[in-house]
Amino acid sequence: MILEEAGKYDIVPARDGITAWRLFEEVRPRLVITDLNMPGINGLDLTEKIRNHDELGHTPVIILTGTTRDDDLPPGFWRNGTKATVYIEKPVQIDNFLQAVQRALLPKEANPLPPGKGYY
Repeated sequence: MILEEAGKYDIVPARDGITAWRLFEEVRPRLVITDLNMPGINGLDLTEKIRNHDELGHTPVIILTGTTRDDDLPPGFWRNGTKATVYIEKPVQIDNFLQAVQRALLPKEANPLPPGKGYY
């Protein structure tokens, strides 16, 4: 809804990870925004599938999550356990989210955040 209200983006929603994967292959988006916990395929598995895609593995992925505490995840998880471009903690700060989307859409050489290192 935040991106639709911004009016700059075409949004293709998916209700679950399986639908998201199907749409990813059909639509070939410039950016994927996913929740960590989804039915079907979770956000981590979706990100892994995207990274392993022969043609579209470079697509930026933003993971939104409320699961950020160390006791919920293995040690070093967000540093080493995901191939997401950026992960954003819920509740989402709108300004940070919009900035992360803009940065993720920059050409790779202009993007200041290496994969898995951005956390807001």
